[in-house]
Amino acid sequence: MTEKRVDPFSSLGEFKPKGENQRPAEPAVIEKISKDNNFPSRTAQEPMPERRGRFNAGEPKTQFNIKVTVACKERFYLMAESRGIKILGDLMEKALDALEAMERLEGTKRP
Repeated sequence: MTEKRVDPFSSLGEFKPKGENQRPAEPAVIEKISKDNNFPSRTAQEPMPERRGRFNAGEPKTQFNIKVTVACKERFYLMAESRGIKILGDLMEKALDALEAMERLEGTKRP
């Protein structure tokens, strides 16, 4: 029961730090090696256009998460930006008001 445990760190004495005289490889050497081995460097992706920041003001708000298609989301953002609406909830409110007004005109108001 009193067996001596193996020290897992006993072989670490063989490791030595890199010397001060070691320098990183030159970029030209790295480029040549990558071309010789058909390993091209990656090209950067085009950045997404930044959307203007939104702000919240007025009465208390609540989170409203819905799942829509990508096209619907883009259409919603384009509608907001083209109308100068910065608070997306305002566009939702206008859309609901317009739907209710259309239903009143058609006489198909729902509860």
